Amino acid sequence: GRTLVAAGGTPARFGEVQIWDVAAGKLARSVRVSSDTVFGASLAPDGSRVAVGCADNTVRVIETATGKELLKVGHHENWVLGTAFGLDGKRLVSVGRDRAAKLTDAASGAFIENVNLLRDELTAVVRHPRRDFVLIGGQDRAPYLYMMDRAKAMKIADDTTLVRKFEAQAGPISALAFNSDGSRIAVAGAGPEAAVYDVETGKRVATCQGHQAGLYAVVFRPDGEQLATGGFDGRVRVYEAGTGKLVREFVPVPLERALVSHK
Repeated sequence: GRTLVAAGGTPARFGEVQIWDVAAGKLARSVRVSSDTVFGASLAPDGSRVAVGCADNTVRVIETATGKELLKVGHHENWVLGTAFGLDGKRLVSVGRDRAAKLTDAASGAFIENVNLLRDELTAVVRHPRRDFVLIGGQDRAPYLYMMDRAKAMKIADDTTLVRKFEAQAGPISALAFNSDGSRIAVAGAGPEAAVYDVETGKRVATCQGHQAGLYAVVFRPDGEQLATGGFDGRVRVYEAGTGKLVREFVPVPLERALVSHK
């Protein structure tokens, strides 16, 4: 919890990765990346590297301590919108508009294989906290849980690494999260609600409602008891993760304060 990474930029001008010292509340480093905004930042398990997806169809891996670009990987055929390191940091899964969840060697940048069967554009990926499983989601509205490791040789249109397909959501998926022990997932997107599922059974545990538009972010509290969501209506909402009961909601940065800070 010592380092915070933010990824974004200015469309058609530059991408930016910001690395923040959380305790001090200070920006430690700002790194310019590519000529367009960047997406789907993820930290390696040891915090030494940051991966981001780019609109130039590449994945960039940056050294956290120096901001040096370590890898520029061009395996995708369209925008890359999400990244996730494996459990030991030696591999990386990236997803994007080309529908593929691509597995890459995080040291050399060598392509290993597609993890998934291609269906529709993918916008989100997150790794299981204790296993080399990845949860992916996108335009077809259903979250899919995949193993990163294939038990046998890959075949064309092979989907043997699929662990579970969860139910379709009310809209395309934009955000996914695991709780700390990997027993539950949260799913959110264009629909104005977040859903919580039991990973083992695939059953819905809770539905978190109250947003007036789509959601961009979901995250579990470390103990798994609560879920926080943020979306288009500008409010953060906190729910009981087991019931979907709304605990509180608030505007994280009041407009007046944001304007004063900007000046």
